Amino acid sequence: MRSKLFGVLLLIEMAALLLTAAVAFHYQRVAGETDARCFLLTAALTGAVGLLLYNIGRSVKKRPLQIRDSFLVVALSWVLFSVFGMLPFLMYGTVDNVTDAFFETMSGFSTTGATILDNIDQQPHGILFWRSIMQWMGGLGVVVFTLAFIPSVAKGSKKVSLFAAEAPGLSVEKLAPTMGATSRLLWIIYIALTLLCAIAYVVGPMNRFDAICHAFTTIATGGFSTHQASIGYFQSNYIECVCIVFMLLSGINFAMYHFLFNGRFDIIKRNEELRWYLLAILFFTLLFIMRFFFAPRFDLMTDEQLASHPQTWWERIRTSLFHVVALLSNTGFQGSNYDYDLWGRLFLIPTVVMMIVGGCAGSTSGGIKMVRVIVLFRYMKKTVYEMLHSSSVYNVKVSGQTVDELALKRVLSFFSLFIILFMGNVVALSAMGMSMEDGAISFLTCFSNYGPGSGITGPSGNFDAISNGAKWLLSFDMLVGRLEIFTILLLFTRSFWRTE
Repeated sequence: MRSKLFGVLLLIEMAALLLTAAVAFHYQRVAGETDARCFLLTAALTGAVGLLLYNIGRSVKKRPLQIRDSFLVVALSWVLFSVFGMLPFLMYGTVDNVTDAFFETMSGFSTTGATILDNIDQQPHGILFWRSIMQWMGGLGVVVFTLAFIPSVAKGSKKVSLFAAEAPGLSVEKLAPTMGATSRLLWIIYIALTLLCAIAYVVGPMNRFDAICHAFTTIATGGFSTHQASIGYFQSNYIECVCIVFMLLSGINFAMYHFLFNGRFDIIKRNEELRWYLLAILFFTLLFIMRFFFAPRFDLMTDEQLASHPQTWWERIRTSLFHVVALLSNTGFQGSNYDYDLWGRLFLIPTVVMMIVGGCAGSTSGGIKMVRVIVLFRYMKKTVYEMLHSSSVYNVKVSGQTVDELALKRVLSFFSLFIILFMGNVVALSAMGMSMEDGAISFLTCFSNYGPGSGITGPSGNFDAISNGAKWLLSFDMLVGRLEIFTILLLFTRSFWRTE
């Protein structure tokens, strides 16, 4: 069963590679580009391995996937996708080594948006399209796609375990009687948002190619752009406003759109995570506007730093809102005023906080998710209350529903593991030549699937300057962050591999 599912997943990647080859052939005809052959060869190799695994899976005795199989399939499928997905970068010469190719590809599929490229504008359209469609496929997840449109592959298996392993959160919410139908609903919402976003972009000063690519990466909250200057390349208020709207929408639990379409406004109104997410956007936007206004008065700033600040009130509002929404949705796009490293130290701490928190569970955003922050604060309140009133029982509730003890333990375990990973990565990255500050923020941005870091990996730089060892470690962090720790770390426990 596992081999069969791996085979189907690789055949899906082959289809994406063939679509990219078609785009590359079009631009070979109109612009003389030469990357189409790379995608055809990669598609042929991916398809051959996919068919081999599929046939192996069909020939062996069928056994439904168990819970441990679900975690293994999801984790290895992302690695497999990255291994085959990096081949076009190597074949065309976009990068000249496996480390950089794997880093760029894992950043794509995990929707992180961190890049080692400093010549994006010189890349052919096929390579640019592949970078975008990688992020779109990774936004909701390829396993969820398989459950949605090829449910027979996992027939008889625990599909809820597969779904939860790739789209983890506090709980798995069924929007339909089956997980397959739930997956289909989510993908229909995802595709509809992508189409609306592309149409909105193309109305402005974007050509059709840029509009499609940016729609892919906006709704996936990935942040890869077809230009080195990201969204700032277009120097358009309209494009930045469209980007803000769809980044914000992509950071909301997709189930809310299902309830909106069905007129279940009571559920939307009751949802605390959505309320916290919107209030956080409002709070941090106002904070940044005020800091742009007061920072030159209270912080000793150079002429270069002052020049990097937006000058008018409209620019301050737009820049602050763009920056906040890009961070809380973990998209990582950069607008006209993009270099937060130059803004001054007052801006870095709230930037890192938003980077860590991220958007809502059930969205395509990264980070630790707003709902976990709510649960953590409520649990702290519960602890204080029970210390003062030892005979009373205080339940942690979110959106009117009690969070059970198992969910509370998972949230606390998540934060504990996050802190351990953070400390371990800072030490390891420092040993690999990065400063402690750059290493800390680089881990946070990769784990949160945001993209740009700070210093040498900041918005005006990229990850090409760090060592190969650091790139492999941060690639692992992207995968751990995308699958939210437990799916990956379970594979490193002895009990996982122990046969019963």
